[in-house]
Amino acid sequence: MHSLTSSGLPRIERRVICRTSPHRNINAARRVRLAPGTILPVRPADTADAFRILSGCVMVSQMLADGRRQILDILGPGRLLHASVTDVADSTAETLSPTHLERRKLLDPLASSELVEAVLLMLRRAQHHATLLGRKTALERVAYAVLDLADQFGARVRGLAYAEVIFRLHLTRNDLADWMGLTGETVSRCLNALKRQEIIGFDTPEIILIKNLKTLEAAAGGDRPSLVARGTHPATHP
Repeated sequence: MHSLTSSGLPRIERRVICRTSPHRNINAARRVRLAPGTILPVRPADTADAFRILSGCVMVSQMLADGRRQILDILGPGRLLHASVTDVADSTAETLSPTHLERRKLLDPLASSELVEAVLLMLRRAQHHATLLGRKTALERVAYAVLDLADQFGARVRGLAYAEVIFRLHLTRNDLADWMGLTGETVSRCLNALKRQEIIGFDTPEIILIKNLKTLEAAAGGDRPSLVARGTHPATHP
């Protein structure tokens, strides 16, 4: 059972993660598996290589001098990590779940082309994020965040009458708040509002069901995240 706040909402509790530096062989191994809370070497002084996310979730964030945090982007499978993509405003890349990476040598012409695509994608997402924070309502921001995460981590489900897409939410409510420029309680209120309208569903904080994609897109202000490295909508599960 979760304790409740004075307003009757579930109390926001941050998962305690022991943050670690990546294994010393990360720049030697072709593929590497990392635990949640691992700080990735994505600055020029650390590595000249890029890393493709095969599975898992990576958060890119910036910490302000007074301790406040702004999450700049959430990266899922298919996204590329490199200093030119993530080393902005002294940002940090950190795994939020068990994450499997593949090292990509930039001397490979294909990897260089992928890096250009990754930088352009990062710019498009940063521009949209600025508009989101500056002009969208709280409900529109949260609805858009759910759509974005569903595109990156979700799977369409065949033959399931009560959901169109299901995905694991690797972010806490406070993570969502720091990404969308809101408070944790506001995020909870918006998620509960979407649940009451039967647009999404969840019995536990980590598993989100999208019951009506079109209605969720409307709640997000008519926006649909244009992702991504995969170039597809969520995978289909039988």
